[in-house]
Amino acid sequence: MKKRIFSLFLCVLISLSFVACGGTSPADDSVQTDSDKTSVNVSTKTDKNTDTNDGDTDEKEEEIPGYDPTMEHKFIACDIISHGIVVFDLNACDGDFQRLTDDDVAVVWEWDPEEDPNLKTKGPNLGIDSAKYRYSSYYEKDVMIACSSNGWVGIIDYEAKTLLWETTVSGGPHSVEMLPNGDLVVGCSSKPGALVYYAISAGYNKKVHSIPSLYCHGVSWDPEEECLWVLEHTGVYAAVIENMGTKNGKIIRIDRSGAQFPKNYTGGHAFSPVAGQPGRYWASSGGDLWQFDANDEKMYSNYPMNLYLSRGSIKGVTSFADGTVIETIGGIGNNSQSWSSAGFLIVTRDRETQEVKSEYVLFDHRDFYKIQPFTKDYQ
Repeated sequence: MKKRIFSLFLCVLISLSFVACGGTSPADDSVQTDSDKTSVNVSTKTDKNTDTNDGDTDEKEEEIPGYDPTMEHKFIACDIISHGIVVFDLNACDGDFQRLTDDDVAVVWEWDPEEDPNLKTKGPNLGIDSAKYRYSSYYEKDVMIACSSNGWVGIIDYEAKTLLWETTVSGGPHSVEMLPNGDLVVGCSSKPGALVYYAISAGYNKKVHSIPSLYCHGVSWDPEEECLWVLEHTGVYAAVIENMGTKNGKIIRIDRSGAQFPKNYTGGHAFSPVAGQPGRYWASSGGDLWQFDANDEKMYSNYPMNLYLSRGSIKGVTSFADGTVIETIGGIGNNSQSWSSAGFLIVTRDRETQEVKSEYVLFDHRDFYKIQPFTKDYQ
């Protein structure tokens, strides 16, 4: 895989030496937007070998260990009511996940932008779209990186819960990733969409480069392949940073990389690593949930636990190595927006009986958008 990306990268560099960069193609006006509310549906299919989504299928279903309380089960959620970031701990509930709604029990960390004196702009005060836990080699500390579609990106000192760095960016930021050297890459979803690079390690606060990326909603660094996997309207592609860590840094999209959603599936939205399976990523389209495998660059729809997960209006998804999966789904609970999720769908498997349980946990004081695993590791 790495050799393939490297060879494709060389082809791109060679072609760039002969051909000038072209413009952005017109956006598809039929794209599903966040305001399009779709019905909530948890699949009840019983044939585990049936694949109705025209995607590739795994040769066999992998064994799921089942919920392991000795394993860490923390995850990050963006609460659009408090406008901030919340870290929840499933293990703190002692098996009763309804206790997630009790802040004194399950909330282990929270950042409220309205209470941070270091915040100079008002962008995040209208709601955080996505956040991730990372180690910054530039600041030499653990941080939370976050973005708001209102045009804001920031880096928060995790221990002190105070802002270290912020900037404004147009285009509706919906995803952010920190590179190993401390730089940031931001995915922007507003028409037509873009992928934006910030060379923070070079002491430069403004963006240094961007490329078009149709309705971009997800970006994740792959430490094995040393590339970015980017989710946009029609699927996933790979990108690399040329001259990383300098003011001359450039994003290079690798042509013919990644995988597209099957025909008639568009609207890429949720994007996060599949825990315990390096190289695999959750990737939702407007009407289904897939797993993208970076190793063979294919989309899979017949994966473990797929029968028990919601297929539509998925705003966020995160998982754990024991097979536990959590989703935020637009339209569930007493949600404040048509696209928001007033709770979580939690799917677990019992370690002894292998029985699968799907459970909704609904809040009356919180409303969510995207969720991510709480880990400094990229996969």
